[in-house]
Amino acid sequence: MLFSDKIKQLRIESGKRQKDLAKAIGVDVPAYSRYEHGERRPKREQVLRLARIFKTDPDELVAAWLADEAYAHIGHDKMATRAAVLLQASLNGTEPAEAVIQQNQPEEQAQPEQPVNRDMVSKMGRSLLPKLVQGDAATVMQSIEDESIDCIVTTPPYWRRRTQGTESIKAETMEEFINELLQTTAQAWRVLKPQGSLWINMGDDTTDGFVQGIPWRVIINMIDQQGWRLVNEVVWNKITTSPQGSQDHLRKVHEFLFHLVKNDDFYYNDEDLRHTYALIVQNDGKSRKKPAKVKEQYLQPKGGHGMVPGDVWTIGVQRSGIAHYCVAPDTLYRLPLVATCPRNGIVLDPYCGTGTTCKIAYEMNLRSIGIDINSEYIKKAKASIEQKPLSLF
Repeated sequence: MLFSDKIKQLRIESGKRQKDLAKAIGVDVPAYSRYEHGERRPKREQVLRLARIFKTDPDELVAAWLADEAYAHIGHDKMATRAAVLLQASLNGTEPAEAVIQQNQPEEQAQPEQPVNRDMVSKMGRSLLPKLVQGDAATVMQSIEDESIDCIVTTPPYWRRRTQGTESIKAETMEEFINELLQTTAQAWRVLKPQGSLWINMGDDTTDGFVQGIPWRVIINMIDQQGWRLVNEVVWNKITTSPQGSQDHLRKVHEFLFHLVKNDDFYYNDEDLRHTYALIVQNDGKSRKKPAKVKEQYLQPKGGHGMVPGDVWTIGVQRSGIAHYCVAPDTLYRLPLVATCPRNGIVLDPYCGTGTTCKIAYEMNLRSIGIDINSEYIKKAKASIEQKPLSLF
């Protein structure tokens, strides 16, 4: 077992949080999270502190730490096994057996992994045409530079709700699903600028008649383990849903949209948000034949240009040309981008589907990156975005 796996196992067994351990050894939560993911290594004295906290043998933990260091250098090399024999013999002060020394790796042994080049944003240049990439979200995001993204808006796959066989997360259990999603949010923390925002839309699952609370399980883990701060939880009232035949449950017509940030100094354009929200409400009212008479109380800051949006958004779903697949409505993504992405900013959607986020970013003259494992979705996303004429002004 590698050091990163060992400390994760010890943390879970001890019932401690990443937040507590990070504080105890003098690092921030993202740094500790990278230790458990094998992306960084702590100092030796920090390893000894962890051993005391976990009440485990410090020699064993240090040994795992040293083995992890050696593996990081040779683990993916085709001569790793031979090197390990030589190292063991050297440590023991003995001559390795000739037969063992002559062992060769099979010809089909995978080649050493090349270091990831984090240069995706720089390669985009100033082009407003979205960068659409087919692949696994957490893997592709490793090619994005640290703290280079202004705003992330996304809807991850629903747990057990989409069954087309081409979803980004194919976990067998709810725990595996949450852990895989947390790998993506850990990458989101790394690529997001200090003033950036993450908006994540999630629906829940009902198993054996009981709601599982998956959105909140994910968010609480993000707060406790990764250091995110929750600004708002928006209830998305979808108005209508597919008919449901249950006689002991209410019909579910909502999902959550969570706004998370890395610190309290995040970008937020309140004036543009209020103005855009007022236009949406006005247009929505005009589109109804008989507008409902609803009394809505709202705050009107001095000198403002519209109401401050509440945390319940009534937005109808949009159907797509794909069987059993709904597209995130324009408004659900446009409001977060208006509020939290500055001019000339860069937007990311790690689960972009057919490209709603990137399409809106394109219309707002923002650069964007969209990632999805489904190649057909990427094709549809590219087809939905027309090249805008260049402006001389």
